[in-house]
Formats: sequence, structure tokens, C-alpha cells
Amino acid sequence: MVTDESHPGTDSGRPPIDAELVRKTARLARLEIDESEIPQMVEHMEKILDLVADLGIGSGSQSDSFSETEGESTLPVSEWREDVAATEGQPGGPRDPKVLGSNAPDWRDGAFVTPRVVGGD
Repeated sequence: MVTDESHPGTDSGRPPIDAELVRKTARLARLEIDESEIPQMVEHMEKILDLVADLGIGSGSQSDSFSETEGESTLPVSEWREDVAATEGQPGGPRDPKVLGSNAPDWRDGAFVTPRVVGGD
């Protein structure tokens, strides 16, 4: 685990990032990593969690807020925009399943078919 002041580790309420966590995460994500890459991955994971902490995501009372700049008021996420479904022609709007499936390597019963990743090797 990185021990300098910029990476608080468990002091911030999060688990420490260490070589074992990197190995476990890589195994779960089915990524192959070299042992020589692990120290750099520890540093990257620490930076990612620091960025998430800076955004206030998952930190209890601040989890629904975003601070644009230090010292200014926060804007609750619920006030960003109304959550409405996109209409046809808008990004994220309804799509024709036949068109979606025509580009997929394996499409059955309106769904993408992918290799099994949970419960098997």
C-alpha cells in the first residue's frame, strides 16, 4: 500500500489498496497482469479512489452532491435534470431490436449472447 499523505487508505474509510487486492481484482476481471505491473496498478487504483472521494461519491451524506469548485456551494444530483426516457431518434432512445441484433456475433431472443464469465473457467 502507498503510505504517503496523498493516499489515506483506511483512514478515509476505504480498504487499503495492496498487491493482493490488485491480484484479486485482476482475477475477477479476467485480466492477465505481470507481477512487475502490480506496484503501478496499486498506484492507479489509489488515484482512482482518490478521484471518487473528491467527487463525494459513496461518502455518506455527500453521496448525492457534486462540488464544482472548492468553496462554492454544491449542486444536488437530483437537481441536474429531470430523469425522463429518451424518445426515438435521441441518444439512448428506443432502438429496433432487429437492427441492434444484426450487428451482433450472437443474438438470440432479443438479447446479446456472451461467453459465461461467472461460475466457470
